[in-house]
Amino acid sequence: MRLTSPSRPSPFAWLDRTLLLAGMSLGFAAVASAQEPKPAERPTNFDELLKRLDEQEAMIRELAEKEKQREELEAAAKPSTFEALYDKGFILRSTKDAKTPFELKINGRMQFRYVGFAAADDEYANLETRGSTSGAPIEVTDRDDFEIERGRLEFRGMWLDPKLHFYINLDADTDDGHQVIFHDFWVNYEFDKAFDLYVGKAFVPGSRDWLNGSTRTHLVDRSMATTYFRPDRTLGVWAIGQPVDGLWYRAMVGNGLSTSDTTPDQVNQKLAYAASVWLEPFAKYGGGYADLENHEDLAAQMGASFAFGEQSGETSSGDSLAETRFARISDGSRLTSLGVDHFDEYLATFDAAFKFQGFSLNGEIFRRWLREIAPTGTAPTGFPEKQQDDWGFYVDAGFFLIEKRIEPVVRYSAVYGEQKDSCEYACGVNWYIDGTHTNKLTLEGGWYDGQPVSNSGANYRVGDDGFRVMVQWQLGF
Repeated sequence: MRLTSPSRPSPFAWLDRTLLLAGMSLGFAAVASAQEPKPAERPTNFDELLKRLDEQEAMIRELAEKEKQREELEAAAKPSTFEALYDKGFILRSTKDAKTPFELKINGRMQFRYVGFAAADDEYANLETRGSTSGAPIEVTDRDDFEIERGRLEFRGMWLDPKLHFYINLDADTDDGHQVIFHDFWVNYEFDKAFDLYVGKAFVPGSRDWLNGSTRTHLVDRSMATTYFRPDRTLGVWAIGQPVDGLWYRAMVGNGLSTSDTTPDQVNQKLAYAASVWLEPFAKYGGGYADLENHEDLAAQMGASFAFGEQSGETSSGDSLAETRFARISDGSRLTSLGVDHFDEYLATFDAAFKFQGFSLNGEIFRRWLREIAPTGTAPTGFPEKQQDDWGFYVDAGFFLIEKRIEPVVRYSAVYGEQKDSCEYACGVNWYIDGTHTNKLTLEGGWYDGQPVSNSGANYRVGDDGFRVMVQWQLGF
């Protein structure tokens, strides 16, 4: 076997290593050179460095402003707890919690009125004055004054449940000593359109003209006949509903036929009952007597009302209860001033109203029976023994000379009774300044033959016989 000796290093190996190291050094140098900034990108002096800082600060400010705008838009998109707006009244409404909704609407109105009256006679006598201790007749005086009638604030809305509603009416008149009273207030729950249940204080539903309210009367106020026959307000329970299309009802059980602003010891222990029904057989009638809607088709509203109340009772001092003092007979005498201790009142009314192309016609017939009339002691001369019947009516008509603006109106009303007959002739013109009842100017003139009723709201006084002129500006929001 041939033995091979180990190989010797080449005499040029050192040269190979030298070349390898040199190549690696050149490669690292090239990489490092590529990673260094180019001379053009490197700040050359202090001023350029400050310029770079200013540009960065501007970019930061721009980003901060965009972030602020984004946050504001997100906040605006989130629903607030309440919203406030105006829509035929000032409204405050919850917007966040649908489980406990709330809404409040505030309205107000004022009737600024001038009243002038020229008396045809200086005095007026009836059973009450002849039976009084003095025997002096009523002095009939002229009038020439301004007043504020029905200065009111109304609060209405709902809470807890969309079907649970409330209403409060604050009233102040200059002819009532500038006192503010709770005129109407109630809470109601609408089970469905056929049955809406109310508790509180409101109109006794004994007359259509009475239920329609004082905002949309055809002249300055209601007729003499309406004011004489109608009931007043009371505390009680009532329901309003529409059992079938085109037919409505309103039924009430209350303290009495006229117990507004009385205390519990001023009413008797006998409840009063009243109901009203009405229908619209043709086109929808709308609100108020004036044809502001300018109906192209005939619109009609017809109905009837009934009320009953048993009146009796005396205070501890022997005076009649305040509840019974409202009733007058046809000569204007108060029954309680004639020594009446007890009477039952029945009232029935029938009404109809029509609108067509700016023309309107409406009226109501009243029939009242007073039964079981009894004096507290010896009956005075001329006392209406046992019973007293009277009846009356009103009718008025209007037509728009200028659509939704200028409307002349005429009215006649009368009261016929066993003691006296009275009548009213009135005419006037309405200027609906903004085409609604919330800004309306009314001029009215009328002749009266011995008014049988006294009421500050409608400016009637027992015994007034003569000419009356009224100018009223009604404003509301």
